[in-house]
Amino acid sequence: MKVSLNWLKRYVDIDVAPEVLCDKMTMSGFEVEEMTDLSATMSNVVVGRVMKMEHHPDADKLWVCQIDVGGEEEIQIITGAQNVFEGALVPCALHDSHLPNGVHIKRGKLRGLPSNGMMCSGEELCLKEGDYPGAEVHGILILEGDWKPGTDMRDVLGMNDVLIDFSILSNRPDCNSVIGIAREVAVVLGKEFHGPDTSYKTSGGNVNDYISIRVDDFDLCPRYVGRVVKNLRIGPSPEWMRECLRSAGVRSINNIVDITNFVMLETGQPMHAYDLRYVRGNQIIVRRAHENEPMKTLDDKEHILNPEMLVIADAENPSCLAGVMGSLHSEIEPDTTELLFETAKFRRDNIRRTARALGMRTESSARFEKGTDVMGCTYAMDRALQLINELDCGDIIDGVIDVHEQLPEQRV
Repeated sequence: MKVSLNWLKRYVDIDVAPEVLCDKMTMSGFEVEEMTDLSATMSNVVVGRVMKMEHHPDADKLWVCQIDVGGEEEIQIITGAQNVFEGALVPCALHDSHLPNGVHIKRGKLRGLPSNGMMCSGEELCLKEGDYPGAEVHGILILEGDWKPGTDMRDVLGMNDVLIDFSILSNRPDCNSVIGIAREVAVVLGKEFHGPDTSYKTSGGNVNDYISIRVDDFDLCPRYVGRVVKNLRIGPSPEWMRECLRSAGVRSINNIVDITNFVMLETGQPMHAYDLRYVRGNQIIVRRAHENEPMKTLDDKEHILNPEMLVIADAENPSCLAGVMGSLHSEIEPDTTELLFETAKFRRDNIRRTARALGMRTESSARFEKGTDVMGCTYAMDRALQLINELDCGDIIDGVIDVHEQLPEQRV
């Protein structure tokens, strides 16, 4: 499991070098397969502010730009990008800089005029759609916020970080999460572990007025927890959350979807969110699939199911292939106003067989296959609701629907 050192530092005061931490963790039984210093992939790339733009005298499609990069004098950079404007904050690769794509930038001339670097696109910084707003736009990456010219772009993009890839043993499924690793780091370093805030405020109402939940097979689903959030305000996630997801190789979608992915990575408990508009009959039924029952998943692929597979269905059709992937018809959309959050415990061998039969191993199914804590359902749900409050992206309805048979006694 790859874990960001900066993410671990949210929960543990790590005051040793990454190499020392890796050695200590290996000696404690957590083998480190690889350590990657993200800051080493880029150098001498800074924030620049475009102060002045003029057409190149010998090329209609080129712009001669004067850029403030935090030094005593502005530098001149020539670009053919058409989305740059005066006042824009842009990534500037200075003379003798190195980009994540392996390109080495030096000063030179374009049509007879000196160009002392290069303004960078998202692609040249190896950013994908969702990694940073506008990263997918053809042209120069226009930076958000009010960054000071000269700021290291590694700070802007969260690249002053180290990724540590731990080999997790099968008897430690709790460590398939950032929090699980952080607890071990705290023990190894003799530090206190500071867990994330899980407190939140609700906004009235009654969850039972929005949804009913029934579990038909407790053998395959020992526990199912549901909460409702209304008045959703869907938009981009804050940069700190995007950085965490990016470090784990997960693309940012929007604040709601990102919360479910963030909580899964943080706690090890997968989550799912349903658009309540498309939950027919206002009911959730956890049942076995019907023979030859069709379902189109979020990756836009059609699957034919069988009774060995567990689904989360509404009154008519499957809304989710339990523990693996949601259906296309109930996904969160930009205009979604009400949602159902789900956390659940599914039987690991059933999820493994389903994922293998359909060729659909996902981050979610991988965690269910290795085993999740039935008591972790409420912890992950509380964390997700706290993030709803923190990001101010919805109003939490009072009440929880927690469907289960006998739960084990809480021992810790």
